[in-house]
Amino acid sequence: MNQHIPDPKALKPRSLKLKMSLWYTFILLIICIVFMSVILSIYRSAERKTAIQTLEKIVDDTALNSSRTDELINGNSDYSDFIADDVQLMIYDGNGEHVAGFLYPELDSLPLSNNGTAARTELGGNSYYYINRLVKDSTNAYYIRGIIATENDLSEMIKSHKEILATIPVLLVMALIGGYFLTRSFLKPVRNMRRTADEIRRSSDLSRRIRTNGRGDELDELAQVINSMFDKLENDFEAQKQFTSNVSHELRTPVSVILAQCEYGFDSADDPEELLQIIASIQEQGYKMSGLINTMLMFTRIEQGTEKYPKSENNLTETVHDLCEDMRIIDEKNITISEELEDVTANVNKEMFSLMTGNLIQNAVKYGKENGHVSVSLKSSGDYAVLKVTDDGIGIPEEDLPHIWERFYRSDKSRSTKGTGLGLALVKEIAEYHGGFAEADSTEGKGSCFTVKIKK
Repeated sequence: MNQHIPDPKALKPRSLKLKMSLWYTFILLIICIVFMSVILSIYRSAERKTAIQTLEKIVDDTALNSSRTDELINGNSDYSDFIADDVQLMIYDGNGEHVAGFLYPELDSLPLSNNGTAARTELGGNSYYYINRLVKDSTNAYYIRGIIATENDLSEMIKSHKEILATIPVLLVMALIGGYFLTRSFLKPVRNMRRTADEIRRSSDLSRRIRTNGRGDELDELAQVINSMFDKLENDFEAQKQFTSNVSHELRTPVSVILAQCEYGFDSADDPEELLQIIASIQEQGYKMSGLINTMLMFTRIEQGTEKYPKSENNLTETVHDLCEDMRIIDEKNITISEELEDVTANVNKEMFSLMTGNLIQNAVKYGKENGHVSVSLKSSGDYAVLKVTDDGIGIPEEDLPHIWERFYRSDKSRSTKGTGLGLALVKEIAEYHGGFAEADSTEGKGSCFTVKIKK
C-alpha cells in the first residue's frame, strides 16, 4: 500500500516567524515592566530621601534660629511664613498645644517625641513625613514640627510619569513589527532549505543539494548535515540499484539453466541416466542460488541489525588451522599452504570468523598458480588480532584494487572463474562488524596479500 505523503503547502503550519516575533515582544514587555518598576522604585526612594533631607534641614534651621522661632510665635505672621521648600511648619508649646503655623487636627494626636527621626503617616489619603524638634529658652519650651507630602504608592508615581509609560505600547508595536521582519530575514535560509528539499522530493533528483551561506553559522551547519544526508541517500539508492541489477544478473543464469534442464528432462524422461545428470545440474544451480541468497541475507542482517550474531571468546588459532587443513584436502592445484600462527583468542562470532577466513584462503587457492604457495599468518598486535593471507597467483590489476571490496565486483571481466563477487565484500563487512577493517596489497602477475584486523 502506497503511503500518502502530504504536500507541505497543503498543511497549515503555525508561522514560526509569528511565534518568534510574539516571544520577542513578550520578552521585551517583561524587560520593560521590570525596567520601569526598578526605575520607578529608585525614583520613589530617591524622592522620599530628598523629601526627608529637605524636611530635616528646614526644621533644624528653624529650631536653631531662636529669633525666627520667636518671630513665628509672637510675630504677626501669615501662613506663607510657615512654609519653605514644600515643608509646612507647626509650633506646639510644652504641653502639646498648637500655638502657631499650619493646623492639622489629625496630627495633634501624634506624639511630640524628640528622637530626631522622620516618621511617616497618612493624612486624607496622602502620605506625609514629619519630624519634631524641641526648642528651649530660659523660660519656655516649644516643639517645632515640620511636615512634607510625598507620593504614597506606585500608582501615584505612574500618574506623574504618564508620558514615559505611554511610550511602552508604541515600543511594543514597533518591536513586534521589527521582530517579524528580522525573524523573516533570519529564517530565509530555512525557507530556501524547505523549498529545495521539497523540489528534491517532487523530482526525486537526489543529486541536488541545498546551498550553504558560507558563514559557518548554525543554519550553515544544518544545511551541511542535510546535504550529507542526501549524499548518503544518493549513495544508498545507487548501491541498491546496482545491487538489484547484479542480483538479477547472477540469478538469471542459474534460473535459466534450471528451466532449460527441466525442459530437457521432459524430453529425456525415458533415460534414467540423463535424468540423473539433469537433476545433478539443477541441484548445483540450486546450491548456487541458495548460497547467493544466504550471503545477501547475511549482508542485510549485519547492516540493519535485524539479527544478532553473538560474540564469545574463541581460539582463532584452532579455527584458522582447521580451515587450512580443509583446504589442503580439496586443493586440486598442488598448492602448498604454510601456516605461521600465534596462539590468539578474541571475542568473535565463530561462524562469521570462519566464513571470513575461509573466503580469504579459498580465494588465495582459487587464484593461485599451479604448484604455487599460500601463506597464512595469525598474530596478536595490541588490541587487534591480525590475519594475513598471501599468495603468489595472478594478482589484481591496479585499477581494480580499489573496487574489490564492492559487492558483485569481479576483477575477472570474462567471469571465467567461478564465484559471485560477494566473497571479499563479505570479508570487509564481517571485519567491520568485529570492530576492525580489511585491506589488500597486490601486484598483477605476482600475487596478493590480504590483511584483516579485528578487535580482540
